[in-house]
Amino acid sequence: MNRKIDKGALLNGLMLIAIGLLFLLDRLHIEDFGDLIRLYWPCIIILFGISHILRRESLWSGLWLVTVGVWLQIVHLHLFGLNFRNSWPLFLIALGSVLTLRAVLATPKENRSAE
Repeated sequence: MNRKIDKGALLNGLMLIAIGLLFLLDRLHIEDFGDLIRLYWPCIIILFGISHILRRESLWSGLWLVTVGVWLQIVHLHLFGLNFRNSWPLFLIALGSVLTLRAVLATPKENRSAE
């Protein structure tokens, strides 16, 4: 019996289980994940974006989630000296890049449904 597994749904389920376990261990005072969650919460958005990309029908929303998650992680950790105040132009560039890629790479059917 060959069942086709929805990779995106599988990844979403596993992520929720992992996040729930981290919160449970933190609440039971078995392990302290508070700092980990506070520092890397944008990675959750990135992982959900990856799961969208694995579902071929929601490629663009997945790409957008990954882009937003990466930007949030960079500014949250102040990598490269970036913060929310000085990096918002990068966010506009990322938005424009995703929209441009979608316009160039989307099939004619996808372009019609976006209008």
